[in-house]
Amino acid sequence: DDDILPAISLDHIVELGPGAGALTDKLVETYGAQKLQCIEIDERSVELLSEKHPELDILHQDVLQVDYPQLAEQAQQPLVVIGNLPYYITSQILFALADASHVGAIECATVTMQWEVGQRMVAPTCTKDYGILSVVFQLYANVNCHFKIPPTVFYPQPKVDSALLGLHFVGPSTLRKRLAGVDPVQLRRVVTTAFQQRRKTIRNSLKKISREVCHGDADAATALWQQEAPALPASVQELVPSDPVCAQQQLPSDWAAKRPEELTPGQFVELTRLLYGPHEELATAELQSTPLPIKVWRKLKHGSN
Repeated sequence: DDDILPAISLDHIVELGPGAGALTDKLVETYGAQKLQCIEIDERSVELLSEKHPELDILHQDVLQVDYPQLAEQAQQPLVVIGNLPYYITSQILFALADASHVGAIECATVTMQWEVGQRMVAPTCTKDYGILSVVFQLYANVNCHFKIPPTVFYPQPKVDSALLGLHFVGPSTLRKRLAGVDPVQLRRVVTTAFQQRRKTIRNSLKKISREVCHGDADAATALWQQEAPALPASVQELVPSDPVCAQQQLPSDWAAKRPEELTPGQFVELTRLLYGPHEELATAELQSTPLPIKVWRKLKHGSN
């Protein structure tokens, strides 16, 4: 559907976990087997797909262990990902795609997932659904929840509704500008620590981190929470008129008293900068030349990259 799949090149599509191939059949019919690559861990499904579509490129691998940047390099273009994501590993698959987007390996993804997870992806601040997934993917991508899918569409039928989501990753250039030198690994720690105690204020939930960055100096840690919110870096200010994340990136004056669900994705970036740095302005050339780490959000045991 042209309203769902973005207006981009569909010369190389990667389907995650095709199973028996219900979606695969439609993709082959629409785009041709030569443009499709499937990743499937189940040996019986691989055999079935190979019999149905002998010309299809099927990788017999775990989607969590795949080196997506390598696939993109082999395809000589960013990947377009499609799939019905297994509910029990949905978040980890999404995090793997986010990490791969650090090097521009993923252009977009059109995927189904449990309805509740989809709602977390697009949740606004100050709502119960707003959390880690909201912060990460609203920072990394333009996310659209297209529609709800009833259980009757699937076989076997799940016990919950599903959602079809579209993610168009902003890419490393825009992401670097939004981060403006902030280390994504440090951002991950700030975001995950804050939401582990989401009813506490930022000052209280991140107390351990503040003491660490102040090398155990209690007075310095106290002073850190009392400082005024610094101005946005110039590279972020340049994006403010047109970028929805940067437009809401300035920390409020009472930032330390906020709870995590009250901070926007961009404000989490600035909170990380306030805690860890860099506190100096970085030149545009330096921002664009600094590589982003390839593994941040996915678990260490998932994938070798």
